[in-house]
Amino acid sequence: MRIVGLTGGIASGKSTASNIFAGGGITIIDCDKISHNSALKGNWGWKRTVKAFGQSILLPSGEIDRKALGRIIFSDASARRRLNAATHLPVLVELLKQILWHWLTCKWIVVIDMPLLFETGSHKFFRPSVLVACHPETQVSRLMLRDACTAEEAKGHILAQMPLDKKLELAGIVVQNDGSLEDLQQELKRVARKINAGSVFWGILTSPFLTGGLAVITALVLLPVARMRAGESAIFVDWKSIIFWDHFSYQEGRREPY
Repeated sequence: MRIVGLTGGIASGKSTASNIFAGGGITIIDCDKISHNSALKGNWGWKRTVKAFGQSILLPSGEIDRKALGRIIFSDASARRRLNAATHLPVLVELLKQILWHWLTCKWIVVIDMPLLFETGSHKFFRPSVLVACHPETQVSRLMLRDACTAEEAKGHILAQMPLDKKLELAGIVVQNDGSLEDLQQELKRVARKINAGSVFWGILTSPFLTGGLAVITALVLLPVARMRAGESAIFVDWKSIIFWDHFSYQEGRREPY
């Protein structure tokens, strides 16, 4: 299975790119959705977040007041670190569970939609890492339109994230999204062809059937060696008939068949 990382700054078009990939039949794991579900009342992420920030961030319903929490972490780097420490572990556990499930069901390609792909160092485990980027002016105007905020507020949100230059250094593939939706679709088709190349071969090579079979064969080879050293019994291989089982007991220092 090939695991691809997908990320992008706020209002860069990452979610649109994710939806386009999904529309093309590529399996997507959305870390934003995982994080959102984890933070619902009573869930593991909710408990860790409330423990980190106290009851004051809760609505009367008991759910987390996301806007209030956003205001807290917006201008406070230490608060952002506390939030990340509270939420990343629950998200990681669920992410690994979903990756395992897609591996067991023999998906050739899985795209991990992760906002903090580079910030968490997760890009080291994915090949390739796809970055959706746009010019800062475009990013500001899109954010103002989307969130009905001022230019200063939009710039503040952007500055709170990792600088684009740093992300460009770490990315394996960069999708520049300053044009129309049709332009983005065409660019993503090119990226999809690139990540699909060799994916079937790689998927078969890393499939649970092949890796499981290799594990069984390895066990069949190593187990008899261990048992022979323990003086209990042995499995002998007749290469003419592939595998031939023969059990022996050891009596008075001689090897005699049962």
